[in-house]
Amino acid sequence: MSNLFYIYLASGVFFLLIEMLTATFYGLSVSVACFVLAMYVYMTGDASMTVTQGILLAVISALFAYFLPKWLRPNTPNLKSGLDAHIGQSFRLERVGTDWKVKIDGVDYLIDDDSETPDFEVGKKVRLESHDSGILKVSVVK
Repeated sequence: MSNLFYIYLASGVFFLLIEMLTATFYGLSVSVACFVLAMYVYMTGDASMTVTQGILLAVISALFAYFLPKWLRPNTPNLKSGLDAHIGQSFRLERVGTDWKVKIDGVDYLIDDDSETPDFEVGKKVRLESHDSGILKVSVVK
């Protein structure tokens, strides 16, 4: 048995340890590729590194780096955060000078000029439709 087998085996264990520390699946993909190469070297009896082994290492680790996160990702819904979590909710209008605003979670947000209608009154409820960089698009709740 050649030393190359032990080198690939040790590399697989090393990258497995790296994966345990980082949990990114990239160390795991290289580790799996090293273990596959260790089996390949054991079966073929290669005593030196070849181009085929380099290609196998690159292809196997790239495939696993791409597919492992997809296969092992839990099926959880994407949670909305920030203003996205408040889309569809109603808030009361406030007026500051000539600008209309609403208060969401203690923060004042300006309303887009295109959303303003003659129906706007202080204290009237508006529904948050969307936002763009902190400027809100709203519609009056009837």
